[in-house]
Amino acid sequence: MPALIVGVNAAKTLALIWDKPLLGIQHLEGHIYANLLGEHPSLAFPLLALVVSGGHTQLVLMKKDFSYQILGETVDDAAGEAFDKVARILGLPYPGGPEVAKRADSFRTSQPEERLLPLRRLFPRPLLQSPDYQFSFSGLKTAVLYEVRKQPEAERDDQYIASICYAFQEAAVDVLVQKTARALEAHNPKSFVIAGGVSANVELRKRLQHLLQNFFPQTLFRTPPFAYSLDNAAMIGAAALERFAKMSEEEKTALKNQSVTLAADANLALATDL
Repeated sequence: MPALIVGVNAAKTLALIWDKPLLGIQHLEGHIYANLLGEHPSLAFPLLALVVSGGHTQLVLMKKDFSYQILGETVDDAAGEAFDKVARILGLPYPGGPEVAKRADSFRTSQPEERLLPLRRLFPRPLLQSPDYQFSFSGLKTAVLYEVRKQPEAERDDQYIASICYAFQEAAVDVLVQKTARALEAHNPKSFVIAGGVSANVELRKRLQHLLQNFFPQTLFRTPPFAYSLDNAAMIGAAALERFAKMSEEEKTALKNQSVTLAADANLALATDL
């Protein structure tokens, strides 16, 4: 909350000085609209979004701009949070998610298939068989912890750590991809996007690309440029521009009051009306 207060007050000051409209944008909305910052300046609806970050894991259905239906979300840890916690278990530097992914990808390309196969089965896929769109990553993180405890600390070399990163990432990505496949089949959206920090995960992008190309070719697959996958100002600006463009003149005029009245809100809901 302190960081939000500082940011909002700075924005209010600039809005007053420059006589510019000021909009409050929900964080995840910014991540979704980061997909406008690439080669495709528009989104096709209905749209399905997989939001994966350090604080959120959600499947969100949008039938039009700024209309959100959360189909399912994590019941405990978010995917990005699990990546970071696994990195901490393995003694890897922060930020942990990219480090785990880098070691997992390197291990995959350097090992023969017979070495990879048993590692794919090492960790559980929580809630994979449940008929809903809920996620759970706490149990997967705990499974990694118990597995690492079996190995004496002196023998946890780079190769061992990379193998655990690979096995963990396989399990996490399996869950994300298969839950997404279930939502795609049920809702048949015109487009599908990924959003949030974990959307920069190369293996997740590759597996989702394969899913869309081979099983849902009628659905457009959009990904944000890597530079705009993590938290950034441009994604908030992209969402704000879309909202502003669709406002009436009366609504635009009313925004001037927000230069004084807009308050920071750490719990702002992902809802149609902000």
